[in-house]
Amino acid sequence: MAKKTLIFVVMVAVSIVAILSFVGWSQTNQKKELEKKKVRMAMTQKLQEIKIVAVEEKILRSTKKAKKRKKRQLKKKQVKAAKTKKPVKRYAAKKKAEIKDLRPKKLFPVNYRLNHRMTESGRRLIDNKVSVPVVQASYDRIGFDFYLKKMGDMGGRLFVGDATQQKILAEVIVHNHDGIYRCFGMDEGKKDKLDGMALFRPREIANENLVDEILDYARQTFGARDLRCVVLLPLDKEAAILGALKEYLNNSGYNISQFDVVWGDYFQAGLEFGLKVEKTRVSKTREMIELDMSLTM
Repeated sequence: MAKKTLIFVVMVAVSIVAILSFVGWSQTNQKKELEKKKVRMAMTQKLQEIKIVAVEEKILRSTKKAKKRKKRQLKKKQVKAAKTKKPVKRYAAKKKAEIKDLRPKKLFPVNYRLNHRMTESGRRLIDNKVSVPVVQASYDRIGFDFYLKKMGDMGGRLFVGDATQQKILAEVIVHNHDGIYRCFGMDEGKKDKLDGMALFRPREIANENLVDEILDYARQTFGARDLRCVVLLPLDKEAAILGALKEYLNNSGYNISQFDVVWGDYFQAGLEFGLKVEKTRVSKTREMIELDMSLTM
């Protein structure tokens, strides 16, 4: 009986020890598991925080870049708009002003000789009915008789015409005696033989003894009419003079149609005879432009 009691007590003690050991082990095990969970939770939280930060940095960087790109695009558009609108007008106005400023009021001197190129250029002006200036040239430097001789050498002819009717009435017959011209009559039959003559540019002469003599003679035939004495040059000669003038003005940025009158003087230099053009007038503004063109004929 006592033995059985002892065995039972021992068994109970062992059981208690085993139960206590098991409880202690489970508690420690639970502690370890809790610690592991804490570590895992901390790691996952850290990982989550890192990921979130990384994503936020990406987003922030991309938005910054997008903003910069938008700003650059806006700047480019503004620059393009500025280039295509305002500067074009300013440049055009500036260029126009520069052209106007560059035109000289006194042209450079040149020496020309009538040639075929000038004749062709002048014929185009005449054929196209371009407005050309009237040439008012003085023969004071060479004298009237020498002027009349040189006009004859160039193929020029002397006529009497009616200014009111703008009609040629007769060709004047003159002869040179000792360097002085005298009237010997008129040929009415030549009034219709004017082919190749520059009818559109008659050169009127007045205030000369020969002219008074011619007009007195003409009045006996044609009566009291508005009679004038004119020289007509061949069409090609007049065309060449206009072609030379056109070339001279174009080289300085002008157009021959801008002018209404050109003034000059005839000259004789040795064996050469020509026209010295000295000034012209702009038809619209009445501005005077100084010229210096010597044209040998």
